[in-house]
Amino acid sequence: FLFNNPTVNMPMENMVHNFGGTKKKSTLVDERVIFFPREDEGSPRQAILEQFCPAQLKSFRACMTANNYDENQCLESKGVLEGCSGSAFKEVNSAGAGNW
Repeated sequence: FLFNNPTVNMPMENMVHNFGGTKKKSTLVDERVIFFPREDEGSPRQAILEQFCPAQLKSFRACMTANNYDENQCLESKGVLEGCSGSAFKEVNSAGAGNW
């Protein structure tokens, strides 16, 4: 019987590359590291953080600005913000659609 199998006519080297078994890199990959603010100021996520965790958010933003948006330099303030934001997002999510 006949069936459509894309690997039948594919050379082995292509199969290995398709499944990550080669160290060959694409020339389309941009390996630069660009630091930038993670979220827009007016996003819903930011609105939640501003209401429930204003001090923690302010501290984290100040750290990010001072360190050219390198999150690795702000792990302490990020951890504090994540602790507060976890309970904030649980509360908002449990409120139901349109209730917050």
